Amino acid sequence: MTRPVRRKADLVPFAPEYSPLVRSWIDTAQTYYHLCRGPGFPPPEDIVDSWQRNNVMSYLLFTGNRPVAYGELWARSAERAVEIAHVLVDPHHRGQGYGTRMIELLYERAAERPGVAHVLINLFSDSREALGCYLNAGFRLIGTTRHIPGLRLMRPAGKAAT
Repeated sequence: MTRPVRRKADLVPFAPEYSPLVRSWIDTAQTYYHLCRGPGFPPPEDIVDSWQRNNVMSYLLFTGNRPVAYGELWARSAERAVEIAHVLVDPHHRGQGYGTRMIELLYERAAERPGVAHVLINLFSDSREALGCYLNAGFRLIGTTRHIPGLRLMRPAGKAAT
């Protein structure tokens, strides 16, 4: 698999006014299912707002003045980990390296947190594109998930990971 072209982009905290835009990126039933195992289609109007919780840090990836991707960091204190979740790229920018860049920047944010030993990703779908994105961003397959069939990927935090 070839590595996508490097994209200049900045990670910024999510703001609620972007909820309708991010929701619009859930453009097919397959995308909805791969993103959050969402049943039916289209997703509820408040789907993105429902993801905003106290233990979740949400981000947008901007290129120029336009958001092109969304993702979250979930604290997993009992595992000394942070999980990357709900990664979604604007359909008009998929396949251009923005997903990989989003994962890399989310990893950097997660890995710099005190007490974090590793960063996790749980992949609950058969999306080859998502798996390729995570592998390109330096994650390694470590096994399967516990409660829902899927793959578990990990990347150590700290200096050993760079």
